[in-house]
Amino acid sequence: MSKQIEKSTIELVVTHDENNFLLNKGMTFNVPKDVTSISIKVNIDQPMWFSYMVYDGQKELRAQFLKGNAPQPVVIHTERGKTSPYTISGPILTGEWTLDVSIEKNEGRVYRSDLCTCIISFNEETNNVSDALSWQDPQSASFYLKNFQANKVFNESKKWYKGDFHTHCIYSDGKMTREENMVSAANQKLDFYVATDHNVLPTSWFDGSDILVIPGVEVSALLGHCNLISVNKSPYCNQRLRDMYTEEGMNRILKDDYGHSIVSINHPFLTEWKWKFTETPLEFIDTLEICNDPTYSYNENATEWALIAWNHLLNDGYQITGIGGSDSHMKPTETYEDSKEPSLIGDPGTFVYCDGLSANQVVNGLKKGNVTVSRGERIQFQIDDLISGDYCGLVEGMAKASVSTDEAIYFEWVVDGEVVTREKGNTSEYTFRYQDDTYHWIRVDVRYEDGRFYGFANPIFFGRKEPSLTKWGQVLDLMKEIVND
Repeated sequence: MSKQIEKSTIELVVTHDENNFLLNKGMTFNVPKDVTSISIKVNIDQPMWFSYMVYDGQKELRAQFLKGNAPQPVVIHTERGKTSPYTISGPILTGEWTLDVSIEKNEGRVYRSDLCTCIISFNEETNNVSDALSWQDPQSASFYLKNFQANKVFNESKKWYKGDFHTHCIYSDGKMTREENMVSAANQKLDFYVATDHNVLPTSWFDGSDILVIPGVEVSALLGHCNLISVNKSPYCNQRLRDMYTEEGMNRILKDDYGHSIVSINHPFLTEWKWKFTETPLEFIDTLEICNDPTYSYNENATEWALIAWNHLLNDGYQITGIGGSDSHMKPTETYEDSKEPSLIGDPGTFVYCDGLSANQVVNGLKKGNVTVSRGERIQFQIDDLISGDYCGLVEGMAKASVSTDEAIYFEWVVDGEVVTREKGNTSEYTFRYQDDTYHWIRVDVRYEDGRFYGFANPIFFGRKEPSLTKWGQVLDLMKEIVND
């Protein structure tokens, strides 16, 4: 006869000092013998930003959760097909496990001392969502996405591919399921889609797709948000949720080894979500999200400020790549209160030139700067056969730009951080002539006829320069007289 597995339940009450706006707490619980599943349900009736990570007795990360629209309970099971998305299946070890909790409370609001309750049950639940694709290492219960095929080629053509580097679904605070997001991505004609929910990294996906899905995570702290793109593990494998709230901890997160991946600073000048970590080494940053959801009214100024800050970095010799991200949280039928346009996945779209479509090739294109960003059609920008991100050895020549659109637009030619000329229409040319072969760069920005942002091409560079700036705080100092909080 098979052994009857005993069921049991533990209740953990999360309490706090009422003066603490931010709470980080490690709560332990004991797992008995013969457990095949652990299910966790959080009961919250007070408004707060609530995340948790679950670690087993070997300190391996086994589950991730953010209380937005994520389904509950979260189930960790010995069998892959019975475990929840965003968890790691495998043997469930007897002994002490840790529930690492992070809570941000609404300032000015009175809370009860018992913030919420976590109900942990053994052998009671199985997951009712069985994902077709599992990315975790099938040989162990470690948080390592060994089965994600970063080299898998979805399209062998060498060309420009369109994608979105900043997206959300119900597993954090997005309104759409993963399936609905992929339908929206297809409607926007995306070739690739990066899943970047707040603090949680996908360990599986619901099925295969004609669109390349790349795992990512948005590290979401009080002093700013950043995306880790095409990563092979969670930032909270080696670090903890509390680490993202300090300069030192965030630097450890950014410096960690995630394989062939990208660190991107999100919406660096957007209201309370701006990047305020002054000690962030600039050498850690691969890309800067210049344009975040353009249908959100506060992003109009934030985009302009990001362009100016980017100019400072480029002038200093950094070749940090500018990208875009929809930061989509809403359904395609919804708009922000002060917008007439829906907030859509793929708006803006980021176009990356790749030697075939794969996650690794997308990362390669980002690192090279072979990137343009647009709310509509792709911006074509070149000097002879050179494209964005390339180096040009000429001291004189002609740069050309065009957009295949009937919309009324104009071009701004930005040279070494200054707009040197503007031209209406859907094609434009700029003749450059330098006196020597010192460091320069040329970029083209595109705007609607009323001056609103349409897109930009990353620069073509002339020569190299050793940067003098070292930390993000120095960039903020340069922006003090420009940015209006």
